[in-house]
Amino acid sequence: MDTIFFETRKKDNKLVEPETNAKYAEIPKLVQSDSSLTNIEVVEKCFGPQCKSHVIGFGGGITAKELKGGNSSKAALLDELNAREKENEPLKRRMDELENKCERMDELESKYEQLARVLLGQPSTPASSSDQ
Repeated sequence: MDTIFFETRKKDNKLVEPETNAKYAEIPKLVQSDSSLTNIEVVEKCFGPQCKSHVIGFGGGITAKELKGGNSSKAALLDELNAREKENEPLKRRMDELENKCERMDELESKYEQLARVLLGQPSTPASSSDQ
């Protein structure tokens, strides 16, 4: 939590405002005094109750309710999305492999047709750019 706080408020790799320095020093002390505190509890002890639209240190997309375990947490949904994406990676690779094989098969068919025309003495048609 203190790293996020520092990184989002630093200027030239240091904190400029005295109030910001005081809050930055307060965060690790609070965590050391009670390591069981969740991030939202640390934020609320340092900065007071958080409004509905955002939580300090988490931006506008995360609400206090979500961090406290609301009904459908964005974090849980993001975890599920990431799990599905990992699950789909091998399928996407396999699909790419099959598409490459289809392209090679089309190329071989075209070459086979050209060869058959030459061997059977049929007049050859000019090859298109995709047949080469």
